[in-house]
Amino acid sequence: MILAVTAFAVVCTAAQFWRTDLDPVAVPLSAYLTGPGGLYVRAVYDLIAIALLGFAWGSYRVTTAPLRSGLASALFAGAGLALPVVATTELFAGGPHENLARLTHGLAAQATFLWLSFGMLLLANRWRRDPHMARGHLPGLALAWLATAVLWLQVFAPGLPHGLMQKLTIALIVLWLGWASRHMMRATHSR
Repeated sequence: MILAVTAFAVVCTAAQFWRTDLDPVAVPLSAYLTGPGGLYVRAVYDLIAIALLGFAWGSYRVTTAPLRSGLASALFAGAGLALPVVATTELFAGGPHENLARLTHGLAAQATFLWLSFGMLLLANRWRRDPHMARGHLPGLALAWLATAVLWLQVFAPGLPHGLMQKLTIALIVLWLGWASRHMMRATHSR
């Protein structure tokens, strides 16, 4: 996951600079999935999707048995399965199935955001009570709540720049995933 998070952050940040035709404040990240460099952005979407599937399993296994959450793992796995759909549906823009692709893209993207935010909150709260995971849990809990707050702020304050708010949500989720992966590694080594 740490490798996937790093690659995702580097490629998606670089895309903000190489795509001078797009306004990074107004345009969501999905606009970078096509056009110049779109292949790289789609590749890191797929990489992080695979990593999410591994994270779903790993986070379940590292949590103490009575505190394990099948729901949290299912939410992360669901996001891992939905993310490639988000990336692929952008390729149908301008084609005969554009409307269906746009609908599918929107549903998959919203599902991914919701599943990740709820999974983060659920897992961070479980880890708070876990004797092996509790040490150093506060940054993860704070990041999970902050990412969820920014996600919902987009719903309740639609006048905010959509691209910027979406990218801020993604950045917070990616930071949380990096933190959680490191936290899991630390807890595993301390056992």
